[in-house]
Amino acid sequence: MTAGLTAPRTVRTVRDLTGPRGMPVFGNLPELLLGRDEHRAFNRWADRHGPTYLMRYGRDRVVVTGDGPTVSAALRDRPDGFRRVGVNKIFRELGIDGVFNAEGDRWRHLRKMAAQSLNAAYLREYFTSITRSATRLQTRWTASSGRPVDVLDDMMRFTLDVTTALAIGHDLNSLEATGDGLHTRLAELFPEIGRRIQAPFPYHRFVRLPRDRRRESAVREVDALVRIAHVQAKERMATGASPRTFLEALAVGPDFTHEELVGNVMTMLLAGEDTTSSSAAWTLHYLATHPEAQERVRQEALAAFGPDGMPTDPSSIRKLEFAEACVNEAMRLRPVAPTAGLRALRDTVLPGTDHDLKVPRGTSLILLLSYGAESVPDADEFRPERWLGGNPPPASAPLLPFGAGPRFCPGRNLALLEATLVAALACRDFTITPGGGRVKEKLAFAAFPKGLRLRITTVNS
Repeated sequence: MTAGLTAPRTVRTVRDLTGPRGMPVFGNLPELLLGRDEHRAFNRWADRHGPTYLMRYGRDRVVVTGDGPTVSAALRDRPDGFRRVGVNKIFRELGIDGVFNAEGDRWRHLRKMAAQSLNAAYLREYFTSITRSATRLQTRWTASSGRPVDVLDDMMRFTLDVTTALAIGHDLNSLEATGDGLHTRLAELFPEIGRRIQAPFPYHRFVRLPRDRRRESAVREVDALVRIAHVQAKERMATGASPRTFLEALAVGPDFTHEELVGNVMTMLLAGEDTTSSSAAWTLHYLATHPEAQERVRQEALAAFGPDGMPTDPSSIRKLEFAEACVNEAMRLRPVAPTAGLRALRDTVLPGTDHDLKVPRGTSLILLLSYGAESVPDADEFRPERWLGGNPPPASAPLLPFGAGPRFCPGRNLALLEATLVAALACRDFTITPGGGRVKEKLAFAAFPKGLRLRITTVNS
């Protein structure tokens, strides 16, 4: 080879890929649906067939990849080169038509809305709502001290209260609410997304079940709240005040339609309630089973806020380095969004670690956003220390709980802030131990814990 020249990279085609053998007609669907751990099955197949392989959804061929450079390149080439497949229509049918399921120019328009309202500069103004809900959570756990609690349910209530307050200034207060209400109907929306995605037949387009009517009622109620809150937000911003809510932050910029506001508020509510709550719940699960890490978080929180103080602004959360490391490690072990389904809009070549991949227009891909989580040393162990000292798991492996590229989740800072604050205050004020029973993982639209009960006992009680 001539000095100074590099060998041309190998380019493989989709036909060159191997993968798991499937059943006639059904392909690999039975194993995925019966196993109930879809993303774990994807990762097992990647171990067996290589990080990029081919599988079949019924008669359709799908490329699955957990190769770091390939995943990153596909995410960066959105929304022009790749677009999400399988969920956008379902979101619209459920009345959730915001930045998550928008594409093309409409996505660019709505992305400005999300980025504007979730700008880190506004988190200080939002912080009072966050600490108010954290105080209510402390009260709720103090009242049930020593008894097993449904941690995921409590985290969903906490994050729903925070997100509703931040989005529209409405105090839902589901942490203190009993019985049926908007908080229970909203909590049913996210599981419905999973049911419709996994349903072999789109029954919801022909038959309306009681849960569909409850869902429609929740969307109508949010619609009415947004309409009232937006008028109030514009009036308050006209006085020159600082924004305290999502809608107030938007009132100081270009006008958005009512439908766009409702769609993005619904997106915020669902992202906050389910994805953030799941990450926070898994974090508490690992702290309960690792008392030495729990004690370290306790001492860190005591040093930062004292025995009964509450943080006063988002910058104070930066003192909780180990608590945030615990959140990151929980997300590595139990990713909430482990996969992303895309479709190629044009012929392209995606770079890879060992070879490039030629992807024809119309090809469906499943990106494994957490496959790299299993390639770090002692991958099955909860070791928050790996996130400290500026030396997180290698960037070459895909470990992307908030996505990457232009469609990187704009709510990342808020989600980390909430989960870190909950972990710190829980460890400072309570002793957390397992509450009994086997904890499982369930994948609907997102992955979340099932059967997670923890015994949360007031310190020195």
